[in-house]
Amino acid sequence: MRLDWTRDGTAAVTEALESLSEQDFQAPSGLPGWTRGHLVAHLAANADALTNLVAWARTGVETPMYSSTDQRNADIEAGGQRPGSELRDWFTDSAARLDTDWAALTEDQWQHAVRTAQGRTVPAGETVWMRNRELWVHLVDLDLGNGFNQAPIEFCSRLVTEIAAKRADQGPALELHSSDTGETWQVSGSGEPVRLTGTLAEMTAYLSGRGNPVGGPELPAWL
Repeated sequence: MRLDWTRDGTAAVTEALESLSEQDFQAPSGLPGWTRGHLVAHLAANADALTNLVAWARTGVETPMYSSTDQRNADIEAGGQRPGSELRDWFTDSAARLDTDWAALTEDQWQHAVRTAQGRTVPAGETVWMRNRELWVHLVDLDLGNGFNQAPIEFCSRLVTEIAAKRADQGPALELHSSDTGETWQVSGSGEPVRLTGTLAEMTAYLSGRGNPVGGPELPAWL
């Protein structure tokens, strides 16, 4: 678990939101069909949803992340229409509640099984990684000039490893080399592997579908 990554990511998003005007919140984000307001609503709702899983781990009472996928989507759509000041407060307050509830878990409770919105059964400790992904990837999606070079190096390495596995056999074969860390990843797929080299931050952006700074085959957005 890396709660330090979570707290740093929360601080980075909070800082990015501080200077936004109402017009800025309604401007498009880096995700098709979503404004920045929708994206902030999603991040805030995600913290609330993970808090539900933490409650499940603490009490043993099954508490799903969301009541349904339709309700999740409706809440994000409605949340995206809220004033920017309310969205800031929602993001800040929900993140603080999640951090407080994490701190209350015992060592055993961190290992209690919970179920994600995708139906995976995971230990409660996995909620920290789930939150880290949301924060650092969607910080980039706010389209305010933030990049993966701001994220922790170890976070980017773990994220690239995870995405490489999830993209297996879903597109072109790739061989990725990080010029600054020396790491290499293989992505199985069609054809001879396309060999690409770039910094770890560039590889993270490319493999997550947030730009193509290394000149590789186009990939859809992940997460």
